[in-house]
Amino acid sequence: MQTTMKRLTIDNIGPIEHVELDIKRINVIIGPQSAGKSCILKIACFCAWAEKRIQLEQGQNGFNNSEYLEENLIEFHKLGGFFEKGRGAKFKYVTDHLWFQYEYDKDNDAFTWGWNKTGHWKYKRTRVSYIPAERNVIAAIPNWMEVSMKYNNIRNFISDWMLTRSYYSQDHKLDVLGLGVKYYFDEKSGQDFIELEDGKHLNFTNGSSGIQSAVPMLVYLGYLFENQYSTGQYGKLFTDTENEEILNHIYEKKYKKGLKKYMESNHAYIGKIGMSKRAFKTEQEYAECKRLFDSYTKTWKSDIYLEEPEQNLFPQTQVKLIYELIRRSEARQDSIFIATHSPYILYALNNAMLAHYVKDTVIDEVKEEISCLNAACDPTQVSVWQIKGGHLQGIDENNDTIQDSKHLVRKNYFDGIMGDIMKDFNNMVNFYEYR
Repeated sequence: MQTTMKRLTIDNIGPIEHVELDIKRINVIIGPQSAGKSCILKIACFCAWAEKRIQLEQGQNGFNNSEYLEENLIEFHKLGGFFEKGRGAKFKYVTDHLWFQYEYDKDNDAFTWGWNKTGHWKYKRTRVSYIPAERNVIAAIPNWMEVSMKYNNIRNFISDWMLTRSYYSQDHKLDVLGLGVKYYFDEKSGQDFIELEDGKHLNFTNGSSGIQSAVPMLVYLGYLFENQYSTGQYGKLFTDTENEEILNHIYEKKYKKGLKKYMESNHAYIGKIGMSKRAFKTEQEYAECKRLFDSYTKTWKSDIYLEEPEQNLFPQTQVKLIYELIRRSEARQDSIFIATHSPYILYALNNAMLAHYVKDTVIDEVKEEISCLNAACDPTQVSVWQIKGGHLQGIDENNDTIQDSKHLVRKNYFDGIMGDIMKDFNNMVNFYEYR
């Protein structure tokens, strides 16, 4: 498994005073309300998107404009009031490919960046997706298409929902986590429906709160994991014009310099990429450029930022959801970053990590009783944090995560809370008379 390096540092933004996170393929952050979980999730999502834009355009372009940053970060992710003048708000993002830093208090050169020279051209295009906690607005407001709304992560998710829901028709229904409920979109009426176990059909807006929260998430995840790569309806992800612009950036940055003398001596190699023919110094450079063009214009995987996936779901269903996320993300090594309040998500993830260690030694008679074996994930590719008081609280002073030396989850809030609850019970039970 190829590993990539992503490190995010955030200072003095919202409730966050200072955090440093090594982002891996699967990431989970827990903490009390208003501790900064969603803030971290949103900034991490923005950074992944910014890296993609810089790579595709081979330069910072609009990022040197404070209004551009505010529009695409603060307004898009609803972080108004989190960036305060005079507080030293800043964040830094470092990957295999590049680095950048944004300092909110600086009037000039607030956005600084540079290439990782060894990793610059190893980038492969990703689809960056944010799934907000407010996703059930789709079902809660029947006429949401008519509602005037600022362009933010909620509006963006609604647009994604409109694109992807048509994949699930009466002939191709979505099975909702084995709950005996199926979803489909009726193109003729433009309505969303759920089919119950007894064969009854209900308008999606009349479904339970759990179904209303789960379906938009699962529909879009189905697109990210599978449908966007199909050769049918979603096979063509980008226009030829967009791809040609990307090719121009690559060609200008990497291949055009020093080409003149090869053209003058008729030693240049002419090859077609995209819609046009271009000159290269050698046939090898042409082949390399074709490979880069493929890496930059084809989506290879997804980066998924998921807010409160447990919303309105029964604990057992939460566990099924996490196992499915891990299992389906494995094929293309999609990355997942979850902000959650749920202990069940944390414990299910721990089971999936432990499954990685034991899957080859579990006897056949027991395998059938273990539901997470097909969702085994490499613990070295997982980061789990808890945040409180503006800082990460690790398992010990040498570790910012709540994982032990084998990367399994150990000390965490939920264990402590359960301990406190049981302590109260045990202190009272001796004084209770059973009648």
